[in-house]
Amino acid sequence: PYVDQTLGDTRLRTRTGTSVVAISRSGKVFPSPAPDFELNVGDVLVIVGTAAGLEKAAHLINNG
Repeated sequence: PYVDQTLGDTRLRTRTGTSVVAISRSGKVFPSPAPDFELNVGDVLVIVGTAAGLEKAAHLINNG
């Protein structure tokens, strides 16, 4: 649901208390992505947080 939107548009940290520490795309790693980082299909987000926060983040990223 966030394809072609920015990481900031997800409001992931505010909504889940988690932090995206890196994004992997086509074999390239983007460490510490800024809020204006645009998300693409197939991106793999590396997220840190509590178990509950990670569960919320996975649901949010996959379902909007």
